[in-house]
Amino acid sequence: MPRSRLRNDTPPEFYTVGQLADLLQLTPMTIYRMVRRGELPCHAIGRIKRFRRGDVEAFLQKVRKPTSA
Repeated sequence: MPRSRLRNDTPPEFYTVGQLADLLQLTPMTIYRMVRRGELPCHAIGRIKRFRRGDVEAFLQKVRKPTSA
């Protein structure tokens, strides 16, 4: 069983840069750039970055574009 998943298969509370890049289908460098520009909130522990699931969901809602009618 992967460490990032709990026994009841709920999503993790925090994502690593690599996990978030995979989830959003972006490169890790793009994630780092978004953090540096202040677009994507993260928790920094030294040089390590972690992303809270709720912050990622809020970010995705913020950048969502409405469909054209």
